[in-house]
Formats: sequence, C-alpha cells, structure tokens
Amino acid sequence: MAGGLIMLVGSGAYWWQAGESVRVVDTLTVERGRIDSQLQLTGKVINDRTVTLTALLDGEIMAIRAREGDVVKAGTVLAELDSRQARALLDKARAEVVLQQQAVDAATRNFERTSRLFGVGDASEQAQDDSLDKKLAAEASLQAAQATLTLNQLRFDNALIRSPFDGTVIQQSAETGQWLEAGQPLFTVVATEGIVIEAPVSASDWPKLSIGQSVELSLEASAEASWHSEVSWIAPTVVENESEGQVVAVRFPPGDDAPDLLLGQEVDVDLSLKHLEDALVVPFQVLSELPSGAFTAFVLEEGKAALRHIEPGLSNLNEVAVVSGLAEGEQIIIPDGGIIEDGQTVRLAQ
Repeated sequence: MAGGLIMLVGSGAYWWQAGESVRVVDTLTVERGRIDSQLQLTGKVINDRTVTLTALLDGEIMAIRAREGDVVKAGTVLAELDSRQARALLDKARAEVVLQQQAVDAATRNFERTSRLFGVGDASEQAQDDSLDKKLAAEASLQAAQATLTLNQLRFDNALIRSPFDGTVIQQSAETGQWLEAGQPLFTVVATEGIVIEAPVSASDWPKLSIGQSVELSLEASAEASWHSEVSWIAPTVVENESEGQVVAVRFPPGDDAPDLLLGQEVDVDLSLKHLEDALVVPFQVLSELPSGAFTAFVLEEGKAALRHIEPGLSNLNEVAVVSGLAEGEQIIIPDGGIIEDGQTVRLAQ
C-alpha cells in the first residue's frame, strides 16, 4: 500500500513504513516569556474595627433606634435607656455647683476685706487666717461639686448608646422595655472603613512573604472579574489552623478596583512570590519526572525523538522555567500517554 499503514495502539499513533514504526506526535515551540511563582490561597473579608456596645448603667430600655443591617453614622443614637434618675441627679449636681460657687465668692470677698483691715491694724492675724481657711474650704467644696456634676453628666450621657464610628449594625441583642444591667451587650457594630482580606499561609512559606508583594484577587462566583492588590500586613505569630496546620495570616486591602464585598465573603488569592522575565517557559505537562526527581523531555530533532535532561527553575502550578536542556525555538514533543524511546523516528501530526 502506497504511503504506509496507520495503526492506533493505546493512546499513541504509529505510521508503519519501510519496516519501521514512525510515531505521530504533536509538539510546541519553546519560547521565552515571563513566569510567576505563586501561592494559591483562600482569603476572607474581615474588619478588625468591630465593637460590641454594652450598657454602662442599670436601667430599662426606653427606645431602640437601630436594627441589624442598619448603616449608621458616628454618634448616631442606637438606643435610649431610662435616664430619669440620671437627669434628676444631674440637675441636683448643677444646683450644688451654683451654691458652692456662691460660697466661694462670699468667702473670697470676706478674705479680701479682712486682709485690708489687717493691713491697717483693724483686724487680727487670727481673723485673717480664719477668713483664708473659709475661702480655701469653699474652693475645695466647689471642686467636689464640679466633680459630682461631671460624674452625673457622664451617667446621663451613658443613657444614650451611640455608634463610635460610621458602620453597620450586625447584631442587636436587646429590645424596648427590657431591663439591663451594666455590662450587658446591646449592639455589635462593624466600621465602614477598615475592610481587609485575610488569608492563611503555611508557616513553611513564611520566609517567602514580604510587605508589598503583588496579589491577584477574584471571586469564585465571577472568576473572570479579577483585580490587583498587595500584601499590607504579615502576622508576627504562627497559629494552629484545624485544616491547614501551622499558618501565618497575611492581609491585603481590597483596592480601588474591588467589587462590592461582604464581611465573611471568601476571595480567591494568587500571591506572587517571584517572577522571571525573558525565561524559557514550558508547560509542566511536557516534562516527565523520573523516580530520582530529575526531569526529562523529548524534542523533535531531524525526524527523531531526542531525549533531553531538563534542569527546572522557577515554577508555578502550570509552568516551569527551564534553566538548561532546551533552547529557544526547539520543538518539544507533547506526551500523549504512549511510550517514546530516545532516537525513535517521529513525524508531526497533520
């Protein structure tokens, strides 16, 4: 038969011609390019600026003014406690300050008058000392009254539960009419600012981390939409993770190009460790790993398969930089599951 006979054996294709088998292969051209070594991680959207607001005094809740999910501004009143007693104590303290101020004014006038009389010999030294003591005592009583006023003002202010910053109420733990004791939780508020993405990195990879490393972020629901950020924080301690063993936490700001993110949402993270420009880069799939850990590949050389020993360099999950064993422009044979021998005659698939 002119042209020979094609026979399929397993996953390999052979061309029988002139008493020898010719292996039919596919190849790819060895080219230069950039390669990045990456860690693939799963991050989570968090915010450290989360506070639980508690009651600062005993009392009944008179009004709840915020609910879970509400977006609030700094200073917004979230709840009001019964402040009638605090108001009465505050009014009393204000009146006491007025009285004590009047006593100070009177004692000061008396001291000044006694001092003038003592200067001209119409008052004794004892009288002057007594007037001074009364003035100092009145001033001390005024200071005590002012301190009591400040304390009662604080108690009155504590009847209003306010948000400490712009944020979102993520938990509401009490309701109108409920009696509270000081220290009982009321709300949990998470700040609008300060959202970061945190991911655990194996402690063995910790030496590879540095501030400013580039990361590519994406959402599993829309993997085609990705954006860039960089490492902004590396935890100073190692912690035990149930599923991943010892890990170090790293964080990245969402960045200006990030889509809307929700607290607790998972984010896919590709953390760039190193990169090479103008390297010989081939897919991992074209290399074969020997039991010794060495790598080999076959190239198409004058119609035959030529075995090459490959020294790999920087790599990621898909590609590897070739340090030696291949040259730019060579045709590397793509393995198809069949057996190729060094020096075997091959031909390109049409």
